[in-house]
Amino acid sequence: MDKTFYLAFSGLIMVAAGITLFFSEKLGIESSKILMPGFMLIAGISSFIFSKYDKLPKIANQYHMAQGIGLIIYSVIILSSATSLKIFLMISIYFILMYGLFELVFAFGVLNSKHKINKDILMSRIVAGGLNLLGGFILLITSLNNERSGLLITSALIIIGGLSQVLFIRKLKAKLL
Repeated sequence: MDKTFYLAFSGLIMVAAGITLFFSEKLGIESSKILMPGFMLIAGISSFIFSKYDKLPKIANQYHMAQGIGLIIYSVIILSSATSLKIFLMISIYFILMYGLFELVFAFGVLNSKHKINKDILMSRIVAGGLNLLGGFILLITSLNNERSGLLITSALIIIGGLSQVLFIRKLKAKLL
């Protein structure tokens, strides 16, 4: 099986996690409290498996390994600590802001490396990082005023993050072929 499958799968599973959040009232809060972090755990494991792909530069392997570990940690914290919607949103705000910063640090790390730079891939990571940072601040402001709206924004940001990975893998596959 092509290892790029794992990153695409990770992105699609993140989309499923976001959709679970979006429809959490219809699915049931108790079901959503298990499904969403479960999906994020699977997404993290898939990203971690992708980090072992030998056709990637070392810095990309390190990035995807850290990404996978981050998603796994996020899911475990959500499962173990999110006892209310407010706590869930605060954990998610922190995660989304850190994820955005991580994307930007990675992009600038690539600029400082000796690897040949694919500008499309680099720009997609910079845009993803910027959107996550901006989205995290919007989420923070919104969640302080209305937790339900914060939940909807969290779901949208997770869906966007998953779609970003799916689009990223398309660019990566085009580069590798």
